[in-house]
Amino acid sequence: NVPMSLRRLTAVAAVAALVCWAGCVEAEQVSCGGHYAPDCAACPQGNGEAWCNGDCTWHHGRCVLPYEVTVEESDDGGDFPFPPDTRPRGCQATYDNSRYAHLKVSVILPWLKEKWVHLRGTMQALLHFTPDDLIEEFIFISDGNVDSKEKELTAMSSKVKVIALPERQGLIRAKMKGVEVAKAPVIVFMEGHCIVNRDWLPPLLERLILDPKALAMPSLDIIPQDNWHAYHKTPPIIWRYEWNMNLITSSPGSTASSGAKAYLSPGTSGGIFAMKKDWFEYLGLFDVGMLEWGGDHFELTMKVWRCGGRIEIVPCSRIGHLFRDPGHRPYPVEVNQVVQNYKRLAHVWLKDHLDYFYRMKPEARPMKLIDMDPLYKQHEDLSCHNMTWYLENVDFEMNYEMDKICHPYITGPDKCKGELASGRYTITRDSLMPRAEYIRVKAAAEAR
Repeated sequence: NVPMSLRRLTAVAAVAALVCWAGCVEAEQVSCGGHYAPDCAACPQGNGEAWCNGDCTWHHGRCVLPYEVTVEESDDGGDFPFPPDTRPRGCQATYDNSRYAHLKVSVILPWLKEKWVHLRGTMQALLHFTPDDLIEEFIFISDGNVDSKEKELTAMSSKVKVIALPERQGLIRAKMKGVEVAKAPVIVFMEGHCIVNRDWLPPLLERLILDPKALAMPSLDIIPQDNWHAYHKTPPIIWRYEWNMNLITSSPGSTASSGAKAYLSPGTSGGIFAMKKDWFEYLGLFDVGMLEWGGDHFELTMKVWRCGGRIEIVPCSRIGHLFRDPGHRPYPVEVNQVVQNYKRLAHVWLKDHLDYFYRMKPEARPMKLIDMDPLYKQHEDLSCHNMTWYLENVDFEMNYEMDKICHPYITGPDKCKGELASGRYTITRDSLMPRAEYIRVKAAAEAR
């Protein structure tokens, strides 16, 4: 799921930050591994590849930044694209993995029609940057692919398990199959086009120790869709939804933390996160009536937040993600099926606010719902907070926008009368929540 606001974030706008290790250095310097230099080209000092490490990588006889490798060169096999260290200042330099011995992890990775260079690079980075003693297994779910890559993947690690679904079941059911077979007490969902970064796992597990009902997300750095070897630090953001259930990112009044401290997010992108398996199963994730792709992120958000948990973004855990627009997605997505999934969710989780959803998704009105009684029963048994509680205590922007939403492509009173806000489809630029109002409402909620 790629929010519009991140699709439009250019590579130039995202700049990798250096972490101060053995004393602070000038911001324009790069780490060569054991020393610093003005740029990567100055790292070797006549010593070749041995002196090209840290933020730099040795490629075709040159010491360069990872994102200086061209897309044509990126598919030549070999090592994965080595990412720059994008952690903020204040993150721990080392971790005592024995603290997490009771929280071994099953990494669940469903995939469909991924390029082998991406799938291989994802696994190579996982093996390089993940403490082996914290991993129970890597579970790859091949969702109807002609070649499950079992031979290649299992050759990379004895902890790899490959489940090959003979026909495409869709992302949601593939995820559920992975959870069904997972043996570890913690599940981490991963995608097949990611580069995990240094010490990405312990900070997530730390949050689960502090709150076993947390959904802990890494900060997702940007790998551009046209260059697998590029990697850019993402500024602090939160994840949330519009009233049409579109996933978006926000930084309301630039109030999201830029330091090392974990912070709350009203939503999750749904593809990359850590969670206790027993909490995931208690919440009854996911709705088996949602088919193929779309909606799992919203169901996760509603169940975690409204049923007793919280969603956190952990800036000391960094993972590069290849953000792709629909034209670069390697598999088709049936838009009407996504809307059908959204309608199922709306009738359970927005039942007191259905009019807002239908005004922004009028095409959902004639769609039929089937097998809804088990969902209503599950919702009742979970005894969760209602949507009003969520709006007043979690997503202050969504609450603020309720009487300001509009639709850009319809006629009538709900048609947008101004320029849409950047990356948005249901709110104009003039109707965004002001910073001062966000801070005031957030403080009032925290006081309660």
